[in-house]
Amino acid sequence: MTNIIENNMPAEILRPFLCIALGGNSFLLPFIDDYYKKNQWEYYEAYQKSSFKNNPLFSMYTTKSEEKIRQVAGMLEWSEQKQQFGVLDQLIKKGYKFVYQYIQRHKYIDFEHFMRSYAKRQKKNTVKEIGLLYHNIVLWYLCVRENKPFNQENVAWKSFQEVLNTSINEVEIQKTLFSEKIRDQHRTEIDDFYKEYHIQKNHLFDSLGLLLEALISSGLRKIHETHPDCEPIEAENRVFQESPAKYIGAIGGWLKTLNIHEMDATEQVSITKEDLDTIFLEILYAKKYNHLTKEEEALFFITCLYLKALGSLYHETKQLYLDQSKQDYYFEMKAKETFILEKETKLLQREKEFQLQNERNEKEIEGLTQELRAAQAKIRQLEQQLNETEDYSKEVHSLRHYVFYEEQSDQPFNSTTSMETMQHFIQTKKILIFGGHPVWQQKLRLSFPTIELIDVTEVNRDISKIQRADVVFINTKVFSHAFYKKVMKEVSRSDTPMYYLNGHNNMEKTIVEIYAWLTE
Repeated sequence: MTNIIENNMPAEILRPFLCIALGGNSFLLPFIDDYYKKNQWEYYEAYQKSSFKNNPLFSMYTTKSEEKIRQVAGMLEWSEQKQQFGVLDQLIKKGYKFVYQYIQRHKYIDFEHFMRSYAKRQKKNTVKEIGLLYHNIVLWYLCVRENKPFNQENVAWKSFQEVLNTSINEVEIQKTLFSEKIRDQHRTEIDDFYKEYHIQKNHLFDSLGLLLEALISSGLRKIHETHPDCEPIEAENRVFQESPAKYIGAIGGWLKTLNIHEMDATEQVSITKEDLDTIFLEILYAKKYNHLTKEEEALFFITCLYLKALGSLYHETKQLYLDQSKQDYYFEMKAKETFILEKETKLLQREKEFQLQNERNEKEIEGLTQELRAAQAKIRQLEQQLNETEDYSKEVHSLRHYVFYEEQSDQPFNSTTSMETMQHFIQTKKILIFGGHPVWQQKLRLSFPTIELIDVTEVNRDISKIQRADVVFINTKVFSHAFYKKVMKEVSRSDTPMYYLNGHNNMEKTIVEIYAWLTE
């Protein structure tokens, strides 16, 4: 019976292969570019902080492929952090539509059945091994993400896993094969190569060009040793016709054909003892596993040297394109972002301080407004009290004068001015007289029709004309207390002088008294 079990494979093995399956699909390249640009720096930052960074599996791919694989890795990391898988699903639907439909139609997954279904769907098209591998990887990922059980006991699943494990182990195997321990185990054989090619074991070659020149010089010495009579020009021609220098000339010529400046390329790369040990160890492996002959050995050696140079230059250019340029721009953008965030923080702090200060000011204004209202209310209250308070200053002043002149003699007002002159002067003034006996008022009115006389009985009469009079007189002989207070209040509000009259029945005495007060 087929054993269907829950998926329990480690996701850390699956995730890098999913990035490779999506990034390595040539059909998806333009879509990856479009999706990546929409959220470029968040994806880039997610990749930089993830376990994907410096993954040895990724670095084995070409520059363009690795760029896309890294971009997918950033999108995958971001999607898992945010638990938003829309972008990945779009890529899977476009690049692996059959996988997406297959997993929707089946409750559990059998990889053998899937591969047969996929091959059948291809009809006459050849099923590429790499394409089938990528489809299996995407199917595995969707099983894990959607928690779908799948058969892990059949041959198809086990073969699929062996391929992945081989890819994972290949990097470690390469490290082991060329480790210092293995080099030491083959030290005698490696040292024999140094002797064979006349290379000093501990010599540091600043560039591959110096090593190639040393090999050519060694070939020239050998020619001169075996043919002492050989001319220098002939020796130089012969050295590029004999091993190993002839391969230097041949491969160098091919590099020129490829539009690569041979001398520039070889001068840019240094060759260390470890590099030479590794190349000689690779020759031993090629002789053992690939049956490399003695005649082919020199060609393989020179080829390895040139490939080492081109590989170093390739990885340097790749690193500059994939890492350095983007990293510099990323750090520049992060610095600007940090600067903007600091500015925003300061602005928010200033805004908060402004709001707090504004709140304090508003409270202070509110307090001052209340105090102002209270003060204004107090002012109105005092004004009202002031208005209600009687001003006795003029009254007291007038009374003092009146009493003073009354105490002087029986004739307090003596004047040498003629009666006619006094009458004429009095008539030039706007005079208001309150009180007095009606008979007295009648006599005065006959003599001075310009003088306005107000009877004490007219309590409700408007007396604001006091403001416009030249002088106010009060006849104390006949007067009411209530009217007196009303007159005093109005007089206190004006600048009009006020005097008291004795109220003589003798009109001449009254005229003299009025004149005296006016000319005081």
